[in-house]
Amino acid sequence: MKSILIVLFVAITSFTTTYGQNTETMNGTYEGYIDEMYVFTDSDGYRAEFTNVSNEISTKFELTSDTYVGRQFMITFTVDTELDEDEEEIQISTIVNLEMPE
Repeated sequence: MKSILIVLFVAITSFTTTYGQNTETMNGTYEGYIDEMYVFTDSDGYRAEFTNVSNEISTKFELTSDTYVGRQFMITFTVDTELDEDEEEIQISTIVNLEMPE
């Protein structure tokens, strides 16, 4: 019985990975979908490249088109570290929330 409860707990907690991660925010201007990356630039000229967007964001904003290029956004994102095919660490940035200031 205990093993069933443990398996159930692990299964349920695995569905909430985005909420358990640390998130960061930034304000930036959308530069476009360049080389399979979502590119934003902040007011200091810092260029931020995001590898992924959440499913919710991809249905709300069509970022692969030029529709939002030049628009300001408040970006909430997570950064994960993974190993590539050469066993080197790479950072994977994912946009989890995107808002346009009014």
